[in-house]
Formats: sequence, structure tokens, C-alpha cells
Amino acid sequence: MSKVLVLDTMNSLFFEEIKSLLFLEEIPFVSKNNAASMFNNFGNYEIYVSSEFETDAKEIIKNAIG
Repeated sequence: MSKVLVLDTMNSLFFEEIKSLLFLEEIPFVSKNNAASMFNNFGNYEIYVSSEFETDAKEIIKNAIG
């Protein structure tokens, strides 16, 4: 199973919201914080899921966006 990038954002609040939603739906994920706190959290936040959960994770993200 390969890991697929499903979220790449600079919005830390949205990143945390999606992590919570994935957790509630019991979708395993790996999150990566590339933001540098020295620069007011300038950078990006990423979430990866295994390919078998890609569709479900993207649907959750799509619904969260509205």
C-alpha cells in the first residue's frame, strides 16, 4: 500500500479540522507539518493516507470545504 497526499494546505486550522474528521471516521493517516514557527507558521501542512482510503479521505475533505 502506498501513501497518497490528500491534503496540502497553509491553513493550520483547516489542517487540524481534517485530522479530527479523519480520526473520527477511523481513517488512518500520517500528517506532516512543514511550517516554520519562526516565520509565523509560514509553510504547509500535509496529510497522507494509504491508497485504499484515498477516495474516502478526499470525500471528507470535499465535504469539509462545503
